[in-house]
Amino acid sequence: MLFQTLDDKSECVGIYCNGSLHFDAADFPAHMSKTWKYSEYLRDRGEIEYANLYVQDKKMEEVIPEYLREDWNEVAARLLAFRRSLGIGKVDIDSHCIFDLIPTRFLADFCEVKNIITDYVITHYERPQRYEYLLKVCQLLEDISNRPLKINDQRLKAFISGEPRDGPIRRLLGAPPYIRYNQFGTKTGRLTTRRNSFPILTLKKRLRSVVEPRNDYFLELDFNGAEVRVLLGMLGMPQPSDDVHEFHRREIFGKKKSREEVKTAFFAWLYGSKSAETRLYSKHLEKFYNKEQVLDQYWDGKKVYTPYRKEIDNVDEHHALNYIVQSTCAELTLLQALKIDHLLRSQGSHSHIACIIHDAIVIDFSQKDEALLGDIKQLMESTKFGRFKINVSSGNDLGNLKEFPT
Repeated sequence: MLFQTLDDKSECVGIYCNGSLHFDAADFPAHMSKTWKYSEYLRDRGEIEYANLYVQDKKMEEVIPEYLREDWNEVAARLLAFRRSLGIGKVDIDSHCIFDLIPTRFLADFCEVKNIITDYVITHYERPQRYEYLLKVCQLLEDISNRPLKINDQRLKAFISGEPRDGPIRRLLGAPPYIRYNQFGTKTGRLTTRRNSFPILTLKKRLRSVVEPRNDYFLELDFNGAEVRVLLGMLGMPQPSDDVHEFHRREIFGKKKSREEVKTAFFAWLYGSKSAETRLYSKHLEKFYNKEQVLDQYWDGKKVYTPYRKEIDNVDEHHALNYIVQSTCAELTLLQALKIDHLLRSQGSHSHIACIIHDAIVIDFSQKDEALLGDIKQLMESTKFGRFKINVSSGNDLGNLKEFPT
């Protein structure tokens, strides 16, 4: 049965189905099966197919069949007009349910067109091979997006002194305190944030101190040298128990370079820098790492196939190794986050994942859950490429995290 959600916010429960609007989850029809996009209140509703996961990085406008384009353009224009009028009236949409602000007759018309488009996409597009994984990630990111961040406005204002009126810090004061990730924002699978999101991925480290936990403290777990360890794992090489850049310094460069120089050299080589200095370092790194073995296994000359079965089209040799490693790291981080999220949910914990920042998972942690710390650490360390050394930090704000005693 086709249906559409009326709002993504967890507290704004509402759907359109069979020509009617329903606002009580207990009254939802029993056999809902197809909709455009997941919402948090659908998590336990059984087998539902989500059309946006079929088309991934494509917008609805890109997949509409021509015979529906006029209908879609009409309802989309009306929705935009409603949103503009709410903006002029300074109505904060994040603080209200959209169905309380827009006429129900229009909502029904809009959802009816969306139903037809949903049915078209699910019928005519191939179901992604990794659909279940994509859905699990979508659910996790939706949970994160529905939890408002705790922003210390007084601390934020202290950073503003001397900044121009349209400066990035001033814009943070008016930014919605929600992280809205784009699951399909990059070719490699690394997360990006949407335009109306709190800019957690690009926030300068000095500004992270304005983000505070809602529980007792932040707990951050990140891999020590994720890219290096993924490459070692793909080549079947053992994982070093110490810092990977010290490992490189010792095993490849004979301690003739500093740790920072060795780290810079590795990433320059991995990302395909063509500088003269990098070419000198590359000779040492390529003696140690069999680049061709990785390319032969995961790149066919045009397309990358990662160990997690992600496919990336139109990749030349210059970018192939980078894409293989970067994509695998991105998905490895998401998989670890899914495992940790499942643990926290299954244990009925008070803690939750607050955000994912590149290769780091940040938990808004409650002291009531400290018995779970060992399990969380073990889940993060355990990967298909071996046991990774991880860094664990904690603190009372996101900008001042210190090594956590474990």
